[in-house]
Amino acid sequence: MRRRDRGRSIGMDARATIRTDDRVITVLLVLLSIVVLVVLLHYAVSVLESLPEVPPTVVGLG
Repeated sequence: MRRRDRGRSIGMDARATIRTDDRVITVLLVLLSIVVLVVLLHYAVSVLESLPEVPPTVVGLG
């Protein structure tokens, strides 16, 4: 009977390890997505800031 219990505990340990690996991969993908979003926002803001100012007469305010 002990051999059967050992086999089951090994199987349960393997399942727990797989779940942990899935969580690690998910967390890394979320962190990578956040980093990519921050980089894209940084470059979008820098491009928008480099554009010339629009004179008020073009918009119709002057």
